[in-house]
Amino acid sequence: MSKHVKDGSSDLPPENQPALGKRRDFLASLIALGASTIGMGAFGSYAQAAQSSQSAALKSSYDYIIVGAGSAGCLLADRLSATGASVLLIEAGGDNINQPKIANVGLWLQNLSTETDWARLSTPQPHLANRQALAPGGKILGGSGSINAMIWLRGDPRDYAQWHRLVGQEWNPGALDRSYLKLTQPAAQGAQGTALRHGHGARITVGRYAESHMLTAPFLAASAETGLRRIEINAGRPLDGYGLAEANATPDGRRSGPAQAMLVPALVRPNLKVLPNTLISKLLIQGSVCRGVEAVVDNVTVRISATRETIVSAGALESPKILMLSGLGPADQLAALGIQVHQAMPAVGANLQDHMHTTMAFKSKVMLPEPVSNGLSTMSYYSTGYGRGAPDLQLMGMQYPFGASMPTGTGYAISAFLAKPRSRGNARLVSADPKQAMAIDPHYLEQGIDQENMLHGLERAIEIGSSRALNGIYNGLLTTASLRSRAEKLAYIAQNAGAGLHFLGTCSAGRDAATSVVDANFKVWGMERLRVVDASVIPEMPAVNIQASVLTVAQLAADRLISEARDAGQFS
Repeated sequence: MSKHVKDGSSDLPPENQPALGKRRDFLASLIALGASTIGMGAFGSYAQAAQSSQSAALKSSYDYIIVGAGSAGCLLADRLSATGASVLLIEAGGDNINQPKIANVGLWLQNLSTETDWARLSTPQPHLANRQALAPGGKILGGSGSINAMIWLRGDPRDYAQWHRLVGQEWNPGALDRSYLKLTQPAAQGAQGTALRHGHGARITVGRYAESHMLTAPFLAASAETGLRRIEINAGRPLDGYGLAEANATPDGRRSGPAQAMLVPALVRPNLKVLPNTLISKLLIQGSVCRGVEAVVDNVTVRISATRETIVSAGALESPKILMLSGLGPADQLAALGIQVHQAMPAVGANLQDHMHTTMAFKSKVMLPEPVSNGLSTMSYYSTGYGRGAPDLQLMGMQYPFGASMPTGTGYAISAFLAKPRSRGNARLVSADPKQAMAIDPHYLEQGIDQENMLHGLERAIEIGSSRALNGIYNGLLTTASLRSRAEKLAYIAQNAGAGLHFLGTCSAGRDAATSVVDANFKVWGMERLRVVDASVIPEMPAVNIQASVLTVAQLAADRLISEARDAGQFS
């Protein structure tokens, strides 16, 4: 089939439809999840409805087009389609979210550097011995929410207050709290977990599963030895203390991410169309209005219109690329690549942030049991005195030797995360070809304060992992490197620290176009009918793993979109 462009107001012609054979695997993999989502009794009618809705012809026009089926995209697709609006959800990655390495909690690491991962690398990092750091992201329905470690953490209220100051009244702590509470109820004690519910029946299960593991009680006691107090991690209060970890997973060990919990139940709606394995070439910009998208569907270039909004939700390392390919970004960078500048936007691709980490592995005197759920037992938070906001350091007690070449059961690890990085990087477009990855430069440890905090994190990790509470288990550090002096510790960090895999900030929300990309309502500055909703709009890193924060912000955006549509009389 020759490559060509189609456009119009009616359904796309047959030669422009996605190949039905390629969609059968997509339908089968998603519909198979319906049994666990809605129950076996209703599975037959669910499967029939989902098959019918997803087999419908691709139209040339939808009310909303969502670019990217990551965490934010899945939530938006569910919330917006529930209003009756027609929604097209486009995903560049695949659709088999029922494969074991995605579905089974304990296998999440098997996704890295495979076909379900964008498998990007950063530029060489001067403060990491010129090593390239991993920059992964989910290349699959659910995005990183389908390949991550399922660590569920509510944001610190001081981070919410900071976002409010940076962005505006719409992002006030009360609004953010209400958005979070539409995703979750207070975490349940024990292994039964908590159902996260919203008004249309979707749910994510969040549970506390680590209590039964033999390392959990010693990890808790070790954190207490450092002077911290015990807290409820997801109570919505300041994170100054230590507590039990929680995971967005089911008691039987299956992932409960946005794709599984929010997208799959919505597939029965005939007004929701999901298009996987589809690359966006660019946004369709006319003057100051975004009219829709240009995409490659089964090797055919098509143009699809959005009558209300186009929402870019491709993630912190893809959303800025889509904007730049469409002529929205730093004028000098775009012009150098031969891209027509529709609007100069210097902040696109800037403000890149990540939680970097250093992990210390320890040998065990005894054979340890298999990890429980995602293998994470505890969270401990420390403030180093360099700021008055949320804690600077996050330490995780891990039931297996994460990142170490030793068998599970023979060791454990303490991972120290730079919770509040001050260094800021960027993601730059290197080609006008949408298949080319951006140049990703997080500027890890560029700021001296980050070096100091990472040093404190390494020292805390060693202190916890070798504490009195672990007598009878601790059998020495795995590393043979000398860690006596400050210089030796900094050298260890340079050689061993890595990406935290929590990228955000590259299309930051803010108060003006000179320093941000979207306003407080997620609208791209100077553009009509175009928004960005994903991790890229979060202006400053929260002190927690970002899954819950991204969904909180996405819920805030969904409420805004629905409110505006209702005010415009687009639905009752």
